Amino acid sequence: MSSSGHSESDSPADHNFLSWPFYWGTRLILAYPWATIALGIALAGVALALTGTRLGYRTSRLDLINPKSDYNRLWLEYIKEFGAEDDAVIVVEGKGREEVVPVLEEISTALAREDRLFHAVLHEVDLSKIRSKGLHYLPPPELEKIDRFLAETQPIVAGEWSRLSMGNLVAGMAMRMQAAFAQAMQHPDRPIDPSLNMEDLERLVSSLLATLSQRGRYQSPFAEMPQSFAVLSEMNSEYLLAKNGQLGFVLLRLALSKDSSFTAGDEATTALRALIAEIRVKHPQIKIGLTGLPIMEADEMHASQSSMFWSSLVSMIGVGLLFIAGFGGLRHALLANVILLVGMAWAFGYVTLTVGHLNILSVSFTVTMIGIGIDYGIYYVARYLQLRSEKRDCLPALLETSRGAGPAITTGALTTAVAFFTAGLTSFTGVAELGIIAGGGILLCAVAELTLLPAAIALMDRSGWGVRMPSPLPIHKWILPFEKLPKLTLAATLIMTGFLSLGMTKLWYDNNLLNMQAVGLESVELERRLLSECNQSVWYALSIADSREQLLARKAKFSALPTVERTEEIVSLLPVDDEVKRPIIERISSRLTELPERPPLITISRPEKLGEALAQLQAMIARTGRDEKCARQIEQIRHLLRSMPVDDCYRFISLFQQQMAGDLLSRLHVLKQVANPEPPQLTDLPASLVDRFVGKDGHHHLLKIYGKGNIWDTEALAHFVSDVRGVDPHVTGNPLQAHEASAEMKSSYEQAAIYSMLVIIGVLVLDFRSLTYSLIAALPLGVGLLQTFGLLGFLNVPLNPANLIALPLILGIGVDYGVHIVHEFRECRGPYRMSPGTAVAVLIDALTTIVGFGSLMIATHQGLQSLGRVLTIAVTCCLFSSLVMLPALLAWMTRNRPEVPLADAEPYGEPAGLEAPVAAPRARAA
Repeated sequence: MSSSGHSESDSPADHNFLSWPFYWGTRLILAYPWATIALGIALAGVALALTGTRLGYRTSRLDLINPKSDYNRLWLEYIKEFGAEDDAVIVVEGKGREEVVPVLEEISTALAREDRLFHAVLHEVDLSKIRSKGLHYLPPPELEKIDRFLAETQPIVAGEWSRLSMGNLVAGMAMRMQAAFAQAMQHPDRPIDPSLNMEDLERLVSSLLATLSQRGRYQSPFAEMPQSFAVLSEMNSEYLLAKNGQLGFVLLRLALSKDSSFTAGDEATTALRALIAEIRVKHPQIKIGLTGLPIMEADEMHASQSSMFWSSLVSMIGVGLLFIAGFGGLRHALLANVILLVGMAWAFGYVTLTVGHLNILSVSFTVTMIGIGIDYGIYYVARYLQLRSEKRDCLPALLETSRGAGPAITTGALTTAVAFFTAGLTSFTGVAELGIIAGGGILLCAVAELTLLPAAIALMDRSGWGVRMPSPLPIHKWILPFEKLPKLTLAATLIMTGFLSLGMTKLWYDNNLLNMQAVGLESVELERRLLSECNQSVWYALSIADSREQLLARKAKFSALPTVERTEEIVSLLPVDDEVKRPIIERISSRLTELPERPPLITISRPEKLGEALAQLQAMIARTGRDEKCARQIEQIRHLLRSMPVDDCYRFISLFQQQMAGDLLSRLHVLKQVANPEPPQLTDLPASLVDRFVGKDGHHHLLKIYGKGNIWDTEALAHFVSDVRGVDPHVTGNPLQAHEASAEMKSSYEQAAIYSMLVIIGVLVLDFRSLTYSLIAALPLGVGLLQTFGLLGFLNVPLNPANLIALPLILGIGVDYGVHIVHEFRECRGPYRMSPGTAVAVLIDALTTIVGFGSLMIATHQGLQSLGRVLTIAVTCCLFSSLVMLPALLAWMTRNRPEVPLADAEPYGEPAGLEAPVAAPRARAA
């Protein structure tokens, strides 16, 4: 297309093996334009019908992962064994437990009524059944101690309440002490009678003194129960609380629909949010939010779907406006865009028949179709309009456009499609599916533009609409200064590229999935708050153990890791050593079978008798020469009894005896409540809790491991994964999935880039039949990549799992510009100057691609934003190297060629000896 001259006999277009098939194919299309368009529209209708009825949408990240990978296999084994989905989490925030717990109860009750949509609801761990078996959680020595205590008190409970008379108690202790001392004198080698417990005496004396001196204040003379027993005796339920009761949680699982549509699970999620909204109205002082991986994934799907819709709309409008502005008219822009829509309809049908579904990655292919698919219409229209500006009629111009531009368009489409198809060779399912979908879609868009567009242009331009031809922008004149100063241009490009490439040292990779979520999503913001305020997360690793002992051993190792915050399991709720404990607990239970509701009135010893017994006890203590404190307290009691009125003595002694009897009986009743001899079983725990931690076979047990700090962060996640795998190589869970999937995705894109480059070079060599021309065509891509990655480093724009898709895209897009320029260069006979058609085509091509992918930057989904940002930078760099550097290089390479006078340049025309079958219609049009 260069104005410097061409020769049909020497035109490389004549030598391209695709030139004549395109020429003859276009002749056939132009002979039957209405039939061609009708067939294309009919195919589009069939494709859309298939799409509407059969195309699915997979929302789970599990669908992106290679099903044959080890970590996916482990995850599938976990799902098979535990039948588990991830929990949705309702977060309730208030001033304290008193405010939070009632709201948790209300939410759980409401969820229970909607069992069709929600299941496995858990807001508290009901321990009432476990509490009745509380003695099983005490060690055998403590159980033996309780059993001895009951043996001593059993006669009292059986009816001998007079033993609790203070006179009898003190006299009995004095007698045991005297007998013990006598035994010690006669047999010093024998142990002292174990029934003589000085601590019991001290407590009794202190308690009686408190009652007499403080006029009725009761202080229990009995030993405190073990701390572990005290905790068990108070067990009833444990709510899921954090932050000192200010945060409460309700865990539940959504009843997702079995289809794979865009709206899978929407009914449950919508109903859940409506329920939360109702409860918020009732409790305005309480904050209620919704998070959890199912909610975050659903929100992400909706955000990406909405973003893709608006981005596609903006992209389509922007591309159309650029087309109109660049080529100076509405007609051809409208035709190319309408044909693009037909090609996209074909692409959707292709997706439905081949892959059958879209996922979070492949959904972006619609923007890809708009941003890249229109390129082929741009190149076709640009060549056609230039030929029409040379006074060609419509039909000959269309034939020559197909013959000259068809091979270049095909090569560009193939290189771009190959860049995607090679991604289909990678192991990461999400990347592979995207490669297959986008590669085939691009080819179909190219086919649509090369077949339907000529027919549409012929029908339009041969009618009254085609009287006036638009005038494209003179882009070639803007480039002319760079072509006239090639050395300066190349030197400036080399210096700029060298400087920008330094930014590659600052380029980094971010696999934090939270950083890719849509801005302002409640589920994401709640997850961030839970991480920052109380180190809670919906992410945890999973370790499956074959036995209780194995799980507890792993728990100890996991808990010792510096990257682990805490672990969760339920096997420790079931005690061991039942064969040792059960006989003791059965004895304890039998001693507690018949307990009175309250003690009878205990006979009161005369104060003087009590004083005599105390004096005897004091004398015995004095003989030992120890426990002076107890002796002093006894003296104080004797003094109070002597100085106190008789009625007060009787009253306070009676009060103390009755309080002591009631205290004893209450303790025995508490013991009876936790003395069920049957060992605790899993069935004693809530089913919604057991299902989360015990496998279907009842033998496998689950341990949840929560990371310390923000394990969504790349470095923290890597350390966490490394540490937990050091304990259990088969550990699984979402953090490990994300870590491995991100690494595999990154590796897959890198592999795809290498494969793409190799195949693209092969396609170029096949097209140009010259390695030199192939490398020249690929040069803008190489320079553009250096500039792109350098700019990303300087601008602190990280690569991530969402924008790595740009890598194969850049390869296909960047080389496409060079292909068209080198095709034109090979037709040039004099010093190279870029033609008006190629210049405007490359510029509009790049700008439409920038608008197409740049529209993603308006998305709320940050992953799509980053994809649009990276592609915009990359295409801009490739545009610069294609429109500035490459023409300057080609001009410098042909600087010594002689100028070809315009008169000697042979115009484009039909090959000799061939008559166009459309000559008659052309004459009529003239």
